[in-house]
Amino acid sequence: MASTLSFWFEYASPYSMISALRLLRALTGGGGGSVPALGGCQVPDLGSVQVVYRPVFLGAVFKAAGQPALPNMSVPGKGRYLFHDVKRTLDLLGSPGFPSSRPAHWPPSTQLAGRMTWLLAQGLEYVGALDRGDAPEPRHAPVLLPAEQTRVLAEFVWRVFEAEFIAGDDIGQPEVLARLWDAHVAAGPDGSRRAPDGQRAVALAEQDAAKSGFRASTQAAIDHGLFGAPSFTTADGDMYWGNDRLIDAVTHHQVVAGNGASSGFCVAKANI
Repeated sequence: MASTLSFWFEYASPYSMISALRLLRALTGGGGGSVPALGGCQVPDLGSVQVVYRPVFLGAVFKAAGQPALPNMSVPGKGRYLFHDVKRTLDLLGSPGFPSSRPAHWPPSTQLAGRMTWLLAQGLEYVGALDRGDAPEPRHAPVLLPAEQTRVLAEFVWRVFEAEFIAGDDIGQPEVLARLWDAHVAAGPDGSRRAPDGQRAVALAEQDAAKSGFRASTQAAIDHGLFGAPSFTTADGDMYWGNDRLIDAVTHHQVVAGNGASSGFCVAKANI
């Protein structure tokens, strides 16, 4: 029986970007990046774990937790380290191009991207119903998507991060998000239409259903006691904070059941 793991993330969060790449690799069978021996440490074996993507607006989470808007940037040295650390990790994972210092446009407005992602996380059937004006019931609980739809969602999430941090695009601009949606969501692998086009997806994300759903997702993060991103919550309500806890979070259900130990502290032997 599958166990669920909620992945809470924000597009302004560089460490969320690393987790998004690691999960995408896990879902699509990608490797460990430029150092293959690191694959077991960096790319989790999801096994029977179903990942639920839950975008949030981190500004509201920080406010509820009594933190400043950019807590990692409040200490200059820590801010410099953050960008250096994320860059070297993504380089190791085979995704170069992350900026070595804070970009002038960072953090961008992320709420439209968050709402579009929330829509996609409700499933293509929900998006289609909203597009047709069928007024589907508001969804405030996480949705367990079919495997292929989870992979589409994971790809879109990664491409938004990639556009923001590697291409240097302003993901607060509707045309940027529409282009990414068209390229990675709207058309199926056989060229058939599986979702509304990007412009329409932007319009749907401006509707009350998407706005209230995204707010509810953020409130759920606050209710779970989250104070940063990425965070992961397990089916039994435990929480892991930070990209470095991803594998521990994935193996949580096995450890609790007494069926294994976490591989979060694995050591790779590599000639580097």
